[in-house]
Amino acid sequence: MVVQKSVVKSRVFGELEVSEENIIFFEEGIPAFENLKKFVIVKEDQSPFYWLQSVEDKDIAFVIINPFEIKPDYEFDLPDEVVNKLEITSAQDVAVFCIVVIPEDVKQTRVNLKAPIIINVHKRKGIQYLLDDERYPLRYYLFENLNSDEQK
Repeated sequence: MVVQKSVVKSRVFGELEVSEENIIFFEEGIPAFENLKKFVIVKEDQSPFYWLQSVEDKDIAFVIINPFEIKPDYEFDLPDEVVNKLEITSAQDVAVFCIVVIPEDVKQTRVNLKAPIIINVHKRKGIQYLLDDERYPLRYYLFENLNSDEQK
C-alpha cells in the first residue's frame, strides 16, 4: 500500500511532512474558519498540548488539549445528527479535544469546554460541536481550576 504524503507549511512548525491518512476533514470547517476544511494534529513533545494545524492556511493553528486530562469528569452525549455525520459506530472511533487560548499572561490560559472538537479517528472526520450544557464554560481557566482541584 502506497501512502501519499504532503508537505504542509506551518507558521509554527515550518514544513511538516504529513501522510494523507492523517488529514482530518471538517465538512463545516471550524466556526469563524468555515472556509478551512483540512487539518492535521501535531503533538507537542513532553506536553499535554497538541496543535490543530490547517493544511490550507499555514497561519491557522489552534492549540488543543484532551479535556479528560484536565477535567476527568468531563462528559456529554453526542446527538444522533453528529454521530451520523461523523459516521461514528463505537466510542473507540472518537477522540475529543478542546481549543486552548494562551494569552501573554500564561496564568490566564483558558480552555473552551463548551465547544469540543469531536473527531472520528478512523474516518478522519471532525466537527466542533457546541454543547447545550451549562456545566461547561467557554472560558475554563486552566491554572485557576487545576490549583483549586489540588487543594481539595
